Amino acid sequence: MNTKSNSYVMVFTIGLCVTVSSVLAVLATELKETQLAAAEFDRQKNVMMAAGLIERGDSRPRPELEALYKKRVKSIIVDTRDGSLAEGDSKEQVVALNAKASEADPKDANAFRMIETGFTEDGRLDAIILPVSGKGLWSTLYGYLALDADKNHVKGIQFYKHGETPGLGGEIENPEWTAMWKGKEILNDKGELVSVTVKKGKVNESIPSEVKHYVDGLAGATITSNGVSKFVLRDLQAFSTYLQKK
Repeated sequence: MNTKSNSYVMVFTIGLCVTVSSVLAVLATELKETQLAAAEFDRQKNVMMAAGLIERGDSRPRPELEALYKKRVKSIIVDTRDGSLAEGDSKEQVVALNAKASEADPKDANAFRMIETGFTEDGRLDAIILPVSGKGLWSTLYGYLALDADKNHVKGIQFYKHGETPGLGGEIENPEWTAMWKGKEILNDKGELVSVTVKKGKVNESIPSEVKHYVDGLAGATITSNGVSKFVLRDLQAFSTYLQKK
């Protein structure tokens, strides 16, 4: 066989592409469950970090952290229309509930949302962990905002998925910046929802309202900062009826 002929090169190239594609397809199929499990574990860690159950970089074995999540965190489904709780605690049930709601009224296609609740060792409610997501500069940001049991003070915030620029918008993952959120208040002195705003520049420590409701902006990432302010407020408003219930 003439290994230098055009036909040989073409057959060899096609054969190699088919072989590599087949191997990649098999690997993708075989590893899908493992990848999904790893993504879910990462999500659980971010929930627990937001709730103050673990610190970033916790070195405990995965089974121990998964057991901690199972013991101290509970998923619940909230009907954002009236703040009531629905039966179930899984994403699949949320999808089914929203599908049924959208049949009755298309605007209710996202009426049901799942949140997490954190508990102390002795079973007392310690945190309400709300999913937050929205547009930054280059991507959709996904994270969790945890509130204290008083439903006013921020316990923590964590982002687990985004495509923002490292060193700029990507600083939403910086522990020094997320730590600024702790203790901030989402309600003003009248009990009205005002959320927490990412300020352009530094918080003025001499202005009480800024100390309570603002965090420092991300340097060089104004669009990302504005995006975080907007979608955190929007998601808090979506859960406001639930948060107002005792």
